[in-house]
Amino acid sequence: MGYFRCPLLLILLLLCLANIITGVPLVPALCIFGDSVTDVGNNNYVTTLLRANFFPYGRDFVTHKPTGRFCNGKLAADYTAEYLGFDTYPPPYLSPANDTLLLTGANFASAGSGFYDTTSHLYQAITLSEQVSYYREWQNQVVRIAGNERANTIFSGGIHILSAGSSDFLLNYYINPLLNALYTPSQFSDMLLRSYSIFIQVLYYGFFFYFYFINHQPRPISSQAFLNH
Repeated sequence: MGYFRCPLLLILLLLCLANIITGVPLVPALCIFGDSVTDVGNNNYVTTLLRANFFPYGRDFVTHKPTGRFCNGKLAADYTAEYLGFDTYPPPYLSPANDTLLLTGANFASAGSGFYDTTSHLYQAITLSEQVSYYREWQNQVVRIAGNERANTIFSGGIHILSAGSSDFLLNYYINPLLNALYTPSQFSDMLLRSYSIFIQVLYYGFFFYFYFINHQPRPISSQAFLNH
């Protein structure tokens, strides 16, 4: 494992140095999908109990105010944007962002979302399927603003990040007797993997090339926010 980490860290360091030298973002756009690990405020604009628009969320953020992030400060997605050289973070797609911000990407994530759309329905979160639909809308807006040629460069050179899966277990499978009776954990995982595969294929035909999946252990971020609220 260590053998692979060193080259990766070296590559990231070189990329950061390149950005410092040129002052230009390393990629034209950053698009983010997923759940509470990457949601930066989309749930503020939908009818759901899974929100982080109250203190102590946001107290250590740049604005020192709740933004909808399920964190007291920045998310990993925010640091990723900084490391890539962006001077702003991808805005929540449902927020009234201006056209200039949309050209550098958008955040479609929604706390409570998962690979299994029923998980999202339980908490009235934005399903992954709906996030893909919003992504298509975003592409159309970019084409309208920048034109086809520049838009294709943005789509093909942008980085796409997805964090999903933990909500399917924490907010659905582990507390749903029906799912427990129908599927073993392994079978349910296979279902999620199939949904993940479909998600990748759909985005692939949408002209993206760089994609990263955040592999994390299930943790009760959304469920804790639900209990607090």
